[in-house]
Amino acid sequence: MARSGERAAPGAIDLAALAAAVRRAEDENAEGHPAQARRLLRPVLAALPEAADDPAVVRVRAWALIEMVRSESEVRGGAERALAELDRLADEQRPGAGWPGLVPAVLGLRGLLALRAGRLEEALRWLDRAVARIADAEPLDACRMLLNRGVVHGELRHLPQARADYGECARRAAGAGFARLAFKAEHNLGHLEYYAGRLPQALARMEAATEMLPGRRPIALLDRAQVLLEAGLVGVADRTLAEAAALFSAQRLPHDVGECELGRAECAMLRGDPGAARLHAAAARRLFRRRGDEAWVLRATQLELQADAAVLARQPAGDAHRRWTTLAARAARLEEQCRAAGRPLWVTAARCVRIEADLARGAIADPYAALLELGPIPRGASIGGRLAARRVRVLLQLAAGRRAAALAELRAGQNELRVHRARFGSLDLRTAGAIHGAALADLDAQLAIATGRPAAVLDAAERVRAAIGGSPRLAPHLDPVASELLARLRYLVVERLGTLGGVPAGGPSGDRIVAEIDRLKREILARSWNENGREGDDRAGGAAEVRRALGRRPDEVVLDLVEHRGELVAVRMDGSGARLAPLGSSAPVREAVRRAHADLEVLANPLVPADLRAVARTSLARVLGLLGTRFADVLPDDERTLVVVAGGWLGIAPWALLPGRAGRPTVVAPSVRHWLSHAGTAPAVPRRVTAVAGPGLALAEREAHEVAGLWPGGTAVVGPEATAARTADLLASPGIVHLAAHGRHEAENPLFSSVRLADGPLFAHELDAAGRPPHLVLLSACEVGRSTVRAGGEALGLASVLLRAGVACVVAAIAPLPDEVALGVMTRTHELLRAGVPVAAALVAATTEREDVTGDPVPLTAFGAPV
Repeated sequence: MARSGERAAPGAIDLAALAAAVRRAEDENAEGHPAQARRLLRPVLAALPEAADDPAVVRVRAWALIEMVRSESEVRGGAERALAELDRLADEQRPGAGWPGLVPAVLGLRGLLALRAGRLEEALRWLDRAVARIADAEPLDACRMLLNRGVVHGELRHLPQARADYGECARRAAGAGFARLAFKAEHNLGHLEYYAGRLPQALARMEAATEMLPGRRPIALLDRAQVLLEAGLVGVADRTLAEAAALFSAQRLPHDVGECELGRAECAMLRGDPGAARLHAAAARRLFRRRGDEAWVLRATQLELQADAAVLARQPAGDAHRRWTTLAARAARLEEQCRAAGRPLWVTAARCVRIEADLARGAIADPYAALLELGPIPRGASIGGRLAARRVRVLLQLAAGRRAAALAELRAGQNELRVHRARFGSLDLRTAGAIHGAALADLDAQLAIATGRPAAVLDAAERVRAAIGGSPRLAPHLDPVASELLARLRYLVVERLGTLGGVPAGGPSGDRIVAEIDRLKREILARSWNENGREGDDRAGGAAEVRRALGRRPDEVVLDLVEHRGELVAVRMDGSGARLAPLGSSAPVREAVRRAHADLEVLANPLVPADLRAVARTSLARVLGLLGTRFADVLPDDERTLVVVAGGWLGIAPWALLPGRAGRPTVVAPSVRHWLSHAGTAPAVPRRVTAVAGPGLALAEREAHEVAGLWPGGTAVVGPEATAARTADLLASPGIVHLAAHGRHEAENPLFSSVRLADGPLFAHELDAAGRPPHLVLLSACEVGRSTVRAGGEALGLASVLLRAGVACVVAAIAPLPDEVALGVMTRTHELLRAGVPVAAALVAATTEREDVTGDPVPLTAFGAPV
């Protein structure tokens, strides 16, 4: 870059050496190392006189001042003296003489400073003036001013203008060999996809940009975390922000550390920890205030107020009225400050806090007028911001006595969430996105329960399930990199560890393997985030449809369970009608379910001594009795099939083992919609029956052959033919699939729950694709019926993923299943299925026969719908 002449100045000044030092400082600033840049620039400025006749000296000094302003503004937040000298140099420069690039460089620099301070309109004015003189600018400065103006346009949601500036910057930077600026422009084009709501495209474009300039760049981490937060991956976003903050701090970039703190405050709010959110927001506010970034102080204050409101709403103190009054006044002041700063999204957020505070203290005389004042939800708001505004609109409609309008607002918000999540092809993102709807879901349930009407509660529960559920992804495009990563993961899990998902025998080598397995899982999921989604048939089921369906299926009872604010509520529907039953606190029920699982694990372990098994058997009988007593009022006491509609920990409760359910068919459905869509849909003769045997189980191949032999044309897939790919294909094809294999539920990473096959584990992550799945899958494997509940309410595990993919019914174990038990119960179940017995009845008959012989319960459950 030709910033200066190369000749030496008079006397002791070595102008070439000083220019080289400025160039190194320029590189340090570009890499985000302002403190190092400042150390390089101080001796340069000390060596060069403020007043000089030699244009070459003036040029190098001006160049050094520009870079000093950049570094000082990042480290300390102010560089007025250097700016004043630059203005003087620009003013003194005669037309047609000196350095033509000085004026556009100074204009662009002032635009950058205004941008970093959050003064967007001012920044745009400076940068427009700079770009108007782009013909005089140095190539590097031309790229910088285009890049920075693109950022301003993006923040103002002028997306076409931002795209044009980034595109021109990328073109110029590539032509001039400015790799860092080309990377930034391409990365920022990905950020525009985020602003446009196209999150998979944003992640894909950002990832492609990182390949241009490899390395962990904190600004790229910060931007990526914003996309992940919008997608609902709160944990990943928070860890990414913490990493970025550490890098920014090491580089002495306090403004960027503050932005990371703001992001972490949002993460804390989403995970339900307003106390932590307030700490992060306050830390950001202090950083911004020390730098004089007053616009950013407003944003941090806004998050502090939101956290304060959440704390007050959750734990109202004795002086709640006074505290709400104080909060309302603070929010009103902030609202005016945000309006003056030209930040409409922040205005709406502050207004929402003020209105919520006024509602809480009874200070809104005309709620409908307040609703009109709130106005429409601004364009460009995040999904979290839109749903927060929807929630306030619901509260105002209710306060105005307009219940129907309130419910319409609530459903509009849930539909926004559905559309938002439908954009994702990745199951990881679709389930994570549910967290944004948690507050609306809570309000929906509260309003429904308050009516005392069973239909209202069931309908509300189904709306939530539809909003957090969604359709399976399209079959993903072939990704050779992901395939290679999965192959590597299978190799490490099986060949190197020797046991499915197990922990190696310790030592540095074993630790490295575990770390590599974790890294591969993260990378595989991250690649899936780039997949686009689709809208599908994710309509909510409703009480009216249930009544009609029960008229056609009088031998079934639907029991819909809802947990709301620590209380359980049940809706019981059968041919005679519906009723709502409060069931009390959920905490003891949750503990009983946990205890039952622990006892079932002990009973399944043949190495446990007889006396300890007896203790576990007694304990299990006790907790099953407690559960039976708690639900006795809503469980049918006849031979009808019980369809329990529940998710999360309620979905893996041992329903079929409860007293009064012995010998009676039970099915656990993830939603009423699943039951309505799939109940009774099995063909009289399955198109195909395939039994697959995985390695490491002495009886697995025998089980596969016996099951296949029970069906005309049945096929056993055993030995080296039983690969993950072959099994995945079977699980996306019509018929019945039986799988006898080692199974493992990964509680920490449920999408990597798996069954072990000839070439390694087949992961739940690989199974969520649209196709023509089997109507029935029987998993003769340990614990793969379990699931992990993500923030937002979505349950994930191998069985739940298969149900999401369209399998009508999955038979799976909620606890370890001994091999000989699996062989006997599963073959007997298939005998009964072959004879035309429905799956729930066949399973309960087979398990009851086994329990009568051994005295121990069989923890198999039919998930989905009776088929």
